[in-house]
Amino acid sequence: MNSKYPAYTWLCFLLMSLFLVLTPLCAALTGEIIFVHPISTKEIWISNVEGTNAQKLFQKTLTDIRRIQDKLSVQEKGDYVLLIGPGIDEHKVIQNNDIVFRGNSIDLHLFNRKHKFRNPKNLTLGAFKMILDADISQNGDVVFLANKEIYHIPQAQLTKASPERVLLFTLDDTTRYIGYVEWSPNGRHIAFSSSGGLFILDVATHNTFRITEQEAYNPMFSPNGKKIAFSTYVKKPDAGALATKAIAVVPVQPDANIEIVHIQENYSFDVDFWSPDGKYIGFSSQPNVEINNIEIFQSRGNFIIPATGGVPEPILLSMNNIVHSLDFVTDSAYAIDPEDSLVTTWGQLKKK
Repeated sequence: MNSKYPAYTWLCFLLMSLFLVLTPLCAALTGEIIFVHPISTKEIWISNVEGTNAQKLFQKTLTDIRRIQDKLSVQEKGDYVLLIGPGIDEHKVIQNNDIVFRGNSIDLHLFNRKHKFRNPKNLTLGAFKMILDADISQNGDVVFLANKEIYHIPQAQLTKASPERVLLFTLDDTTRYIGYVEWSPNGRHIAFSSSGGLFILDVATHNTFRITEQEAYNPMFSPNGKKIAFSTYVKKPDAGALATKAIAVVPVQPDANIEIVHIQENYSFDVDFWSPDGKYIGFSSQPNVEINNIEIFQSRGNFIIPATGGVPEPILLSMNNIVHSLDFVTDSAYAIDPEDSLVTTWGQLKKK
């Protein structure tokens, strides 16, 4: 029988079918996931954890959102969805009568779930050549990292034509930054990462302290604010071998010891969110080797894992591809921590 498909294509279909049938899903995690579609990258979708009812969320989209920094942030128990994407074409930034930047900007775009047919609001209006990361708190405050500066847009500014931003912190000129920012659940602290490690910034006092010297990618606060999960290299590409990126958890304390909760040789993992009860961590997994057996095939995609470590379970299976930019949302409420804790209210769950 003649076929236009090569044999390996049919094998992939067979492996996927077996994967969908034989792999159990975690019934303990319920809620919704909002994400940039992995193939239709101009569209924002919403789905249950399994991905069985996935559908387009907003009718209005950006021209192209493939350049975002693997981070989409959803306001917990709110209406806003924050996204980094292409901004104003051929924009000029003028300082002291000199043009310091000319070209396409990268901007913050704010979608409103109550108005799915409206265009998103541009919050930064071409002011930056590059925005590395951004996050929105439960209260609707926005924080973002541009160049080596961390900015805050208060919630009251979001509806204004030209939202004002406040400079919170500037990284040292000698610091080679990684580029992630993350609100704590109580909205009073920000986690940020650089080549110097993972830090906590107090929004009111601007004081900082370092949690760990380990390079931290995609840091995500636990729902009670006492821990942060992140991905980190345990073997870098320039070490003469394929890269290995693990998932680590660290308490929110100065110079704390990290715990590696998931690692696999020649794989890269990126943390996406915590479950609302703090029992699971969501992540994406990408092998750094050619997919040539069922074990590697099953290890590529989106998963959840117990926060203390364990066997990963797949999510968003219907996407048939890795979803790199997503956020988990739920309407469930959980008990808050005592007031002497770093964080006293439960807020958003993260990912990016």
